[in-house]
Amino acid sequence: MQKHQFVAADTNVLLRLAGGHEPTIDAWLLIQRRLHPVQFLAPPTVLHELAGQAAGNSDPAVREVALRALRELRSRWHFKPEEFNAVQEGIADHAVRRLRDSGLLPYAERNDAAIVTESAILNCVLLVSHDSHLLDLDHEKLALLFRRLDLPAPMISSPEKLLKTFYT
Repeated sequence: MQKHQFVAADTNVLLRLAGGHEPTIDAWLLIQRRLHPVQFLAPPTVLHELAGQAAGNSDPAVREVALRALRELRSRWHFKPEEFNAVQEGIADHAVRRLRDSGLLPYAERNDAAIVTESAILNCVLLVSHDSHLLDLDHEKLALLFRRLDLPAPMISSPEKLLKTFYT
């Protein structure tokens, strides 16, 4: 039996899936067809961001989409929500500090650093995001940093780039 290939999604991807964003849905379907077997994962920081948007965003439409994303996470989109144990949290905290200190991401982008790090800890081969900070991340430098931390570096791509890569 083949091992699952793990794919993580950033908060913005889950919001767009729940909002019916066609290119994001098409990319999700593409990943399902191309990676066998695949398991979609929602890292802890993504879950916390979604919950924060659902509970406290000033825009009622954003709150509704975030609630829909949380409700449909498992049933419609087949994402497995992940929470970390104390050991994983310790590894993540250390790796996030190292990533922020490296200058590969703006220091203020703590959640972005956490999402990349958590995706690595979860052994994700791919992190799908619309976030320019993540999409512009130098993958070679990330891989070198994570190698020193004994973590794999997930590829990071937008849904649109995935569609363009496989359909042009």
